[in-house]
Amino acid sequence: MSTEENKPTEQQAMESQTTNEQVTTQQTEEQTPSQQAEEQAQQTQQAPEQAAAKPETKPEVKEVKLPRPRVSLSDKLRRLLRLRLLMERREPRWMRMDEWRYLRVAHGEHWRKPRGNDNKIRLEIKGYPKRVKVGYRKPKLVRNLHPSGFKLVIVHRPEEVDKVDPNTEAIVIGRTVGLRKRVEIVRRAIERGVRVMNVTKDVIEELKRTQ
Repeated sequence: MSTEENKPTEQQAMESQTTNEQVTTQQTEEQTPSQQAEEQAQQTQQAPEQAAAKPETKPEVKEVKLPRPRVSLSDKLRRLLRLRLLMERREPRWMRMDEWRYLRVAHGEHWRKPRGNDNKIRLEIKGYPKRVKVGYRKPKLVRNLHPSGFKLVIVHRPEEVDKVDPNTEAIVIGRTVGLRKRVEIVRRAIERGVRVMNVTKDVIEELKRTQ
């Protein structure tokens, strides 16, 4: 027999398809109401799982670009800033007398001038901490400058930002200023191109949220 005779005809294929559909309808009719309820419950459970599997589209958040200008320093000031850095590295740690003996002195106030006839630091006896002298002082032209070369100005209100020169000065927000006023100060500084040295994460998040 040839292979063409073994192939089913179109009428036979249609008849087999109809019989399959009748069998599936009979199976669904034969299911009990409890089985149908279980199938519905499974479908309802799968629906939220499929919805959770879909990735949630988060709204786009704009980045807050803070101004970071640079100071145009002369060669002399650059040399003095480098010299100040080297002096700070060589500078000893200033200690009070008996700081290594009493916790109340070590954890108390800062360094004080050594007084007393028998004070070993005042007498500069070998083996004791160094005594503070005027020779450890930094160069006068760069004495109060930031390492970046800016002169720091403490600000407590947004109106004070307008008085700052963005080319030579940078602002430091006072520690007693609240979050709402901090955001206003930073926003005003961004408008004028003034550098802010102590911007916190809370301020950046608030700026992103309000944009």
